[in-house]
Amino acid sequence: MSASRLTGIPKLGWTLVAIGLVMSISASAQEGDNERLPAEVLSRLRAYPVLAAEEKLSSSQTRAQVLIRKALDLSPSVQEAKFALDAAEQDIQAAKGSRQPQVTATGSSQANNRDLPAGSQTNWKPYLNLSATLPIYDWGRIAALVGGREAARDAAAARYRQQRNQVAGEVVITCLEYTKQRALIAAADDYYETVRKLVDMLTRITEADTGRAGELMQARSRQLQAQQARENARSKVREQLVRLRKLLGGREMPPCEGLEPALLKRLDVEELIGRIKRTPQIQAFESDYAAQLRQIEQIGATRKPQVQLSATHAPVVAGLTDQYFQAVTMSVTMPIYDGRILQSNERAAVERANALGSRVEQTYRQLESEYRERYEQASANLRRADEYINLIAINDRVRKDFFTQWSSLGRRSLFELLAIEQEQYNLQTGYFTSLFDGLIGNVNVMASADLIITDQDTLDVAN
Repeated sequence: MSASRLTGIPKLGWTLVAIGLVMSISASAQEGDNERLPAEVLSRLRAYPVLAAEEKLSSSQTRAQVLIRKALDLSPSVQEAKFALDAAEQDIQAAKGSRQPQVTATGSSQANNRDLPAGSQTNWKPYLNLSATLPIYDWGRIAALVGGREAARDAAAARYRQQRNQVAGEVVITCLEYTKQRALIAAADDYYETVRKLVDMLTRITEADTGRAGELMQARSRQLQAQQARENARSKVREQLVRLRKLLGGREMPPCEGLEPALLKRLDVEELIGRIKRTPQIQAFESDYAAQLRQIEQIGATRKPQVQLSATHAPVVAGLTDQYFQAVTMSVTMPIYDGRILQSNERAAVERANALGSRVEQTYRQLESEYRERYEQASANLRRADEYINLIAINDRVRKDFFTQWSSLGRRSLFELLAIEQEQYNLQTGYFTSLFDGLIGNVNVMASADLIITDQDTLDVAN
């Protein structure tokens, strides 16, 4: 449509308004709205090559570890796993105590003067009984018990590490989701402001040329869609903020911005697969398997003769005399028939060990498959983010040309102009979505591979 139809508006003035519209797309949401990312953060995120070559890598890593440390300090599940590890350590000490002499003292008194001769009446006279036992030979039963407790401790330590990795991954992913949604708000705000200014412009034009009312309706429809997209993004921001406050406690939280450079590194999938046997998941199952094997050894030793030394210091006749005797006894015990209890327990332990062995193999294959899948997804998303940058730059130049041609030369229709603005918005949202989905994929792999926690101050798992 020719610009000569824009009656009531000087052509030169209208061109200046058009140029002003293109150059002054809103860089922030309404004043006081802190749900949108700051302009400097958006500028850095939109420059993917610079972001990928960020020199302040150590600063980014430090930010991530500050978040992780706070989440670990506040996590009930991490504390529970730590208490379980401490309890497993004490179980080892209790098992080792079985090798030491067990000394028991029993003091008592009794009365039995009813219908007895005077010399047989105790009349509550106190007496003391001391006994001590010491295992001499048990075919490795106690050693198997201690070994089983140590394997259980190793399993608890691995699960403690696994829980820490899970919480660390969760807080970093939630932070990335929070930043992603704030970036999407910025993209939606920019799109909304552009369409709103078009609506304002067409409103003035329609007052002078009622034939443009149809174009005004098209623009208002796009404005409503842009507003809906912005509100959806704000709703998701609030949802992620609630999750962050749950993980980090209260309103005073470390900032989520600036984590991206530390998470952009390209992971080596073969190196990740080579680390699977060192991951907490595998180590926990292998330790459970070792503990079950020790249980089999312990049951097998219990079925063999047990040699024990006993010593006793006791009254000759309890309650009737002050005379005590001492005795040392060497005893050998062996179950002859117990209703096949030990045999059944041993077979059950063997089956449980076989099940754990199968679970180790299954977990290994599952982790290998997950690593490859997540690696490919993360890499594809990051490559796509790189491609979006070039498309955004090209589309930005095209949409500016479209606006000039529509407003000043009448060579473009409003539908084409709205379509190119919609395309710019789609490219922006696609870029932020691909970028952060790629980062989140990296975090998932790093957390599973025990690579998410790098600060040595936080690695306090017992050796």
